[in-house]
Amino acid sequence: MAGSGQPPVVRVLLAVLLAGVLTHLPALGTPFLLDDYLHISMLEGTFPAARGPFDLYDFVNDTDRPVLLERGILPWWSSPKLKIRFFRPLSSALMWAEHGVFGNRSLPLHLHSLLWWASAVVAARSLFRRTFSPRVTGIATLIFAVAPCHAIPLAWLANRDALVSLAFGTFALAAYVHWREERSVRHAALATILFALSMLGGEYALCFIGYVLAIELVSRGEAFARRVSGVLPFAVPTALYLAARGALGYGTAGSGFYSDPLRDPLAFVEHAPVRLVALLGGGWLTIDTIGWGITPAGWVALIVIVAFGLAFVPLRRMFALLGTEQHRAASWLLVGSVISLVPVLAVVPSSRLLGVSYLGVSAVIALFLDYAWFPAVPRMRTGVAELTGLVALMFGYAQLVQGPVTAWLTGAQLRRGSIDFASRTAWVASQLPDRETASVIVIRGMADMFFGPFALDPRGAQPARWRTLAHTGHTLVLRKDLRTIELVLRPDRGLYPFQNNLFRANDAQLSAGSEVILPGMRAKVIAVGAEGPFDVSFEFDRDLDSATLVWLVENFDGFRAADLPKPGFGLPFDP
Repeated sequence: MAGSGQPPVVRVLLAVLLAGVLTHLPALGTPFLLDDYLHISMLEGTFPAARGPFDLYDFVNDTDRPVLLERGILPWWSSPKLKIRFFRPLSSALMWAEHGVFGNRSLPLHLHSLLWWASAVVAARSLFRRTFSPRVTGIATLIFAVAPCHAIPLAWLANRDALVSLAFGTFALAAYVHWREERSVRHAALATILFALSMLGGEYALCFIGYVLAIELVSRGEAFARRVSGVLPFAVPTALYLAARGALGYGTAGSGFYSDPLRDPLAFVEHAPVRLVALLGGGWLTIDTIGWGITPAGWVALIVIVAFGLAFVPLRRMFALLGTEQHRAASWLLVGSVISLVPVLAVVPSSRLLGVSYLGVSAVIALFLDYAWFPAVPRMRTGVAELTGLVALMFGYAQLVQGPVTAWLTGAQLRRGSIDFASRTAWVASQLPDRETASVIVIRGMADMFFGPFALDPRGAQPARWRTLAHTGHTLVLRKDLRTIELVLRPDRGLYPFQNNLFRANDAQLSAGSEVILPGMRAKVIAVGAEGPFDVSFEFDRDLDSATLVWLVENFDGFRAADLPKPGFGLPFDP
């Protein structure tokens, strides 16, 4: 077009980036969220254990676990073996550096995250355009840019590591493809360095093994030695990363939310099928990506099976019409998008885990939409042609309508939730006569309450103690005597979530008669049902009416002061 100073390719990329920014705009306005408060405390030096520039993702370890339990930062039901340590030195160092520049102002930090997202989009485009037409490249880049998988990492500063690993890893994958096809030593060195940086950003980089393996699977006719040497740019940094991770004691243990395949392979295998189905539905059909909850696995599995069943024949026909180079690229992108999910099966499913997989998803769906909507030769309205149009409509709606809408809603939901949480904890802070000496006891509450003690102060300073007795719904509190209360639920409920609990693994639950002794409190499990302990007594070292104890309960509309029943009486507490 006359008067335009930019080539069409650049204009398309800028338009895609603008569409992505608009899609994720609510996420960029999110205040601090969840682990962000822990990071503020670590950066400000108020965390109960010292943390340095490279270990901000070291949340719970063997050395610090006792003091975290003593302060109540970990709830009473936490596993005595609980460990949550992630080896993300580059992402940690970036957070440390930006804190020195911007302090605790959230907007500049979100803009920093946005730069990593934009880098990942540019990297994805460079990967797609190597093989595919400008139209397919444009569609694929757009799908990737507005995908719901980016909403949580953009809203949740602590999850920026996903974007850092994705950006470096995607550039590395593009260099790796050059290396495998042209045997350019320069590209081999570049891929090795970029994969190493991706892994230093976080363990999400391990997902790129899906594409490396897929490339080898479709590279038929090559000698074994050539294949072995071909994977070295990925294998070498991976081996070094895993060796360092193991030697330094990073990983997870004792948690039902994480299933470390290297430490607990049986738990990993047990959870893998359900998690894989949920992630396939989230990636290809944008199902179950709003917020943190997941649709019941049975419904997701049924939808995924029906959708993939409908798409099988049209996709196979499309692949049959692709040229040799495009067929090979589309094949390894498709296979790699599935294999890349294996490392993230170690954690409860969420859209935030899908960034690497979305590279293959975006490319294959873009190819299919191009094949269905822009045929080189008009098709007869046969059964297969009609089915192709139906499947294209399904994928097009999922990725170009539902995907960006879901990303917007996810960001908006997280923003509202974080603002509401800040308001709730501000009220709690106003109720504490002296935060440094206060002992706060939350009878029952929501998941956010575990981050409450870090949100009471701008520098993340916590009260002397923060005890959480139950993470559940309706609870009956019985006052046994001046120092003892008993929390009782229906036998089919539990005082804390039984499945996928962050603080205790599913296969290591407390049994009837178990006691947990902490400074100032003794918890004794009276009865256990299918969902864990439903009757527990709590004996304290002082009169429950003491002015040094601040009793709270969290409802859907926020925290409120909790009035305990008199000795010998009971009182219900509802959400």
